[in-house]
Amino acid sequence: MVQNKWLTGASGKITLALSGTALLLAGCASGPAPQAAAPPAPVGHVYPVAIAVPPPVSSRIKFSPAEAEQVQQAFNVVGLKSALMVAALSCNQQDKYDAFMTSFQPHILAAQHTMDAYFHKASGPYSGQKMEDNFVTLLANNQSDAGITEGSDFCLNNAAEFNAVLALRTSSDLDHFVTDQAPPTGATLASAVQH
Repeated sequence: MVQNKWLTGASGKITLALSGTALLLAGCASGPAPQAAAPPAPVGHVYPVAIAVPPPVSSRIKFSPAEAEQVQQAFNVVGLKSALMVAALSCNQQDKYDAFMTSFQPHILAAQHTMDAYFHKASGPYSGQKMEDNFVTLLANNQSDAGITEGSDFCLNNAAEFNAVLALRTSSDLDHFVTDQAPPTGATLASAVQH
């Protein structure tokens, strides 16, 4: 069974409901849904793993190139976690999801903290939490919609993805796994640094 501690966002306010193969998340907000940065899936993945980082709310908010790289990596890790959660719920692969989370919990938690800090800095402490909750909700909804589009291939593809993820042994392996194809220029936080 998927454990609730893996399914809640940073604020613990996200509620999950599964209907058929669709994952619906409460609290959807208007605005553009987060999109994977690269349309084609990188080699070894069934879907893109580079997640587009939303830009800061003001051009006065700056991130160094090192910060931008760290944030992009964290978003990629959290994006993979989200995609695997959608697969676990849609395809009855909770045991594989739990094994992934157990293996990489400290690293995933560190990525989550980096993402939390990004939203706090990019939009402020109060609106940052709301922006992050909306982002996480829309990301999972978008990943679920993509799964519905794949139909019966979705669960087959994600079984292969889980097998690849569960073969990873270290946090470094996981980081390489989510960055084996760089996102296109202009779709990452690095481009937001230029604003």
